[in-house]
Amino acid sequence: MPSVDDLPPDQRAVLQLLLRQGKSYGDLASLLRISDDAVRERAHHALDGLGPEDGSGLTEHRRDEIGDYLLGQQAASQRAGTRAYLEGSSSARTWARSVATQLRPLAGDDLPEIPADDAEVDEAFGALQARRTAQADQQKSSRLGGVLLLAGLGIAIAVILVIVLSSGGGSDSPSVSTPAASTTTATTTPTSTAAVQALAQVNLVPPGGGSKPLGVASIVSQGTQRALAIGGQDLPRSTPTSFYAVWLYSTPGKAKLLGFAPSVKANGRLQALAAVPADLASYRQIIVTRETTAKPTTPGTIVLAGNLAAN
Repeated sequence: MPSVDDLPPDQRAVLQLLLRQGKSYGDLASLLRISDDAVRERAHHALDGLGPEDGSGLTEHRRDEIGDYLLGQQAASQRAGTRAYLEGSSSARTWARSVATQLRPLAGDDLPEIPADDAEVDEAFGALQARRTAQADQQKSSRLGGVLLLAGLGIAIAVILVIVLSSGGGSDSPSVSTPAASTTTATTTPTSTAAVQALAQVNLVPPGGGSKPLGVASIVSQGTQRALAIGGQDLPRSTPTSFYAVWLYSTPGKAKLLGFAPSVKANGRLQALAAVPADLASYRQIIVTRETTAKPTTPGTIVLAGNLAAN
């Protein structure tokens, strides 16, 4: 099958002007000082030379119609009619694809769309179904993925705890912030060379299930001291009258406030650090609550919870 370069010079020039420069049959007729029909005939002869020798069994009239469609020389109503014909005729699609393949070096991606065959539709539908299945699987695993992502956040916080633990934060008093506390930044040089070890990790999820928000609590130690790092994501931002607190929890009547987390910003991320109390093992859960008072006596609305193992 010949390529565009194999066509006679006059036919090649017509295709180049029509496709590369977007000329119409009328434009070329004025430029070449010949009739519109003469330009159209020259273009059709060129397309016939690029297509299958048998014309895919199409009549000359149909090949000319498809040629005008490929060359962008039809009005909107004509394009709609030709597209409908292509949708219903596999022979027409075969001829159109064969010619379009040869025209692509001139037109690039500007050629009009050729309707897909039934097999291609089936293949595309199968690919769509496969994508949907993969998306569903991804959604099912999104909760686990979020926990794993937060696990990395917990590990990052644990590194910071080298400073917290080395500064003597091993008492039972909270080391997370309170709503009324001022924010200060300090750098402390560690006084201990003991390695930080991860003792346990507790995944935190909403009490009623669901994929958002998510959190993780990491319990780490350095020497004889232990600390708790809380990380969370996709939480509503804090407000002056609504903020987050971290508790050890067994029942509403048995809960221990470790302190308040720093404000959650628009990114929905929560980070908090606290010393681990000596009676940690007597509680069943770590919870993060939404509070509206600076001195809560019982936990507020629980937004994240995770079960504690023996530590």
